[in-house]
Amino acid sequence: MTSAAMRFSVPATAEPRVRQLVEATNARAAVHQLSSYALDISAPFLADYHDVDGRLIGKRPTVTVTISGDIPRHHGWTVLARLDHDEEGETIVSLFPGLPEQDAEAVREYRAVENFCHGCAVARHRTATYLARNENGEFRQLGTTCVEPYTGLPIKGLQALWRFGTLKDSDWDGNEGGIPADLRVPVVEVLRVTAAIVKAEGRFYSRSEQWKNTVPTADGVEAYFFSSKAPMEWRAALDADPDATGTAAAVRAWAVQGYGSLSDYRHKVGQLAKVETVDPRHLPTLVSAIAGWYRDQQKEATERAAQNSKPQGTVGERITTAATVTTVIELEGRTYGYHEQRRRLVKFQDPSGNVFVWFSSAADIPDQGDEVKLTGTVKDHSIYGETAQTVLTRCRVTERQPVAA
Repeated sequence: MTSAAMRFSVPATAEPRVRQLVEATNARAAVHQLSSYALDISAPFLADYHDVDGRLIGKRPTVTVTISGDIPRHHGWTVLARLDHDEEGETIVSLFPGLPEQDAEAVREYRAVENFCHGCAVARHRTATYLARNENGEFRQLGTTCVEPYTGLPIKGLQALWRFGTLKDSDWDGNEGGIPADLRVPVVEVLRVTAAIVKAEGRFYSRSEQWKNTVPTADGVEAYFFSSKAPMEWRAALDADPDATGTAAAVRAWAVQGYGSLSDYRHKVGQLAKVETVDPRHLPTLVSAIAGWYRDQQKEATERAAQNSKPQGTVGERITTAATVTTVIELEGRTYGYHEQRRRLVKFQDPSGNVFVWFSSAADIPDQGDEVKLTGTVKDHSIYGETAQTVLTRCRVTERQPVAA
C-alpha cells in the first residue's frame, strides 16, 4: 500500500476551518468505501509574514498541518494523477495529493495521449483523463467514466480526496485584504523605526498634537510597516540611520525597567517592551516610550548640570541670561475676593548649569523645553536638595533668537 503525506503551514486562526474541511472530505470519501486520512496540527509558532511586495513586516501565529493516509488501491490498481487537457492541446498534470516523489517522477515520464482512453479505446474530446498504474508497472490512461469499471476505484471518492491537494494553496484570509488581525510586529523593529523617525523629524509628536498640522510619530511608524503608499526612498532613509538600533536598545531597556511600576503607563509600556512582538493596535503606546526615555535623559542631564549650579547676582540686582525651561509646576492659586490668581513654579537652567526659580502669576509663561532670554530681579538665594538656586521676581521672558552662524 502506497502512503500519501501532505505537510503545509496555515495561520493559526484557520485551524478550525482546516479540521472542518478534512472531516467533510473524509466523510464524503467514506460514502464510497475509501479509508479516511489522519490529521495532525502542530502547536502554534510565529512565522515570518510578508506583504504583497515580499517585504517582511512582522510575524504571525502559524501551525503546521500534516494530512496522511493510504492512496486508494484495488486489485493492484492506483490512480496517480489527473490529466487536464486544454483547448490548445496542452496537458496539465495534477498529482494525487501527497503522492511520493518516486511515483511523481514516474508520472512525469509518462507521455499522455490527448483525448484517448485505454478503457473504452474511444478517441473523443475529453477535458480530463486519469492516469492509473498497476502494481506490475503497467500504466493506463482512462476517461472519467472508465476509471471505476477498469480499476474498481470509485471516481467520486477519488475526486473527494483530491480536495486535500487544494488546502495547501488556499487563501485562508478570504478576500478581505489588508493586514491580518493576528499579525505581530517585532518590538526591536518598532523601536528602531521610531528612533529613526524621531531623529529625522527632530522630536516626538503625539497624536494630541495633530492640531499643529504635524504627523504623529505613531502614524509614521504604522505607515512604515503597513502603508503600501509609503515611499520606498523614505523607508530606505530610515533604515540607513546608523544610530537608530542603539537608541532602540536603550529605549527598550528603559521601558522594561518600568514593568511592575506603580505607574500604569510605565507598567504597560514595560509589558509591551519585554516580549518579542507586539500587536499593531498597541503600537502607539510602545512608540511613545521614546518620549519618556528622552524626558528621563534630559532630566538626568539637567540634574548633572545642576550639580554645578551657583548663586547668581546679588539680591536686588537685575540680571539677564540665556536659559532653558526645565520645569513648570502648577501651584495652588490665591483668591482675592471673587478672583483666583493662578500661580506656577517655573525653573530655568543656563548653559553653565545654574538654576533659576520664578514663582509666576503671569498669564502667559513659557513651556517646558523652551529656550528663552530670561531677565529678572534677584529676590533670594536658596538650596533645594543639594542644588543652589537663584530666586527671581518681576521676570520678563522672551523667545531666544538663534545666533547667526
